[in-house]
Amino acid sequence: MSVAGPEDRILPAPALSGHDSGVELLDYDAVPGLSPAGGAPGSMLLLHGFGGDKSQLRPLGDALCPAGCVAVHPSLRSHGDSHQPDWGYSVLDFSADLHRIADILPDEVHLVGYSYGGLVAAVSAVTWGASRVRSLVVIDQSFDAHPALHVADEWAEGSLLRWTYDFGHLPDLLERLGIPVLVLAGTDSGNLLAGERERLSGRSGGMLRLETIRGSHADCYRNTEEIASVMREFYRDHFAGISGLPGLSGNGSGNGNGMGNGIGEKEKSA
Repeated sequence: MSVAGPEDRILPAPALSGHDSGVELLDYDAVPGLSPAGGAPGSMLLLHGFGGDKSQLRPLGDALCPAGCVAVHPSLRSHGDSHQPDWGYSVLDFSADLHRIADILPDEVHLVGYSYGGLVAAVSAVTWGASRVRSLVVIDQSFDAHPALHVADEWAEGSLLRWTYDFGHLPDLLERLGIPVLVLAGTDSGNLLAGERERLSGRSGGMLRLETIRGSHADCYRNTEEIASVMREFYRDHFAGISGLPGLSGNGSGNGNGMGNGIGEKEKSA
């Protein structure tokens, strides 16, 4: 685990890192929020896509995570300095890795995922529930099955499981759980086809919103200012009084600022 600077304090090491279990844990950065009022309404967990690492969404976390909260950026398995198993690249495997460090995450988080990280975020939101995941933002990732898009490359297993299996039920589950969802589709991306865009934009109930952002799938996540602007509006619509968040309490009380586990001194995670 790396830190943002010499003055930063970060989350404590996961409990599993203190046991000789042989379980390999994700590498991650825990970055104290610095954004002024008008950003996210609490702490954030941001998940990159295939081929990225914990730095991929760092600009977005820096732009949105408010002072007094923390943005957690993991490198998912086989990315960055995280472990590289020979197999196990379904969204369930990736989500299980997050569960293994969940004890150090804030009691409430706003999940953000790009590409395959968006599916991992959606599955994690369903399993953790609304008491833990306050909102979900999915950046240019389809929930539909698209077997024709499977590519047999170094990500063969992950690509197969990503495109061959249908995750279209996830928005229904998230709505039933009461988790607001924002789906961002790249204007020049083929990930979300017209039929899926139409279905998502036509959902009633107001819990899911579909917006378009500039760019292809490969580069849309780089439009930090545009994405942050759309996310701020999404947060304002679903969370009242997002400005003026209290400072770091460190008392483990779950007081609504997303820092229920507190902030520990610098420790090295596995």
